[in-house]
Amino acid sequence: MGIHYINGPLVGDGMIDAARPEALIYEPAGDKRRFVGVEYIVDAATWLTNHNGVPPSLEGQAFQFVGSPNRYGIPAIFELHVWAWRGNPNGAFVDWNNRVSCEGQ
Repeated sequence: MGIHYINGPLVGDGMIDAARPEALIYEPAGDKRRFVGVEYIVDAATWLTNHNGVPPSLEGQAFQFVGSPNRYGIPAIFELHVWAWRGNPNGAFVDWNNRVSCEGQ
């Protein structure tokens, strides 16, 4: 899935802005990192409260719901991966990209 660098204040702001993804995704390549995608993340409770219970979407792409408890140990979120810099055989908006590895780390 790569290494996610997350901007915490953006995750907690309850907004989605196509120009400001909450996470940048990199794949390790020796001592360097290759930029492979972004992830949009929003706190589910905040979003649903401010949007009449309607789940988020971006450019027509529905976000995935990640309930709580979860493997991250955080409250429920909505998230959307965009593999714009590394093709994904399963689709550009699918969570997991089998072409991205952390083995070079």
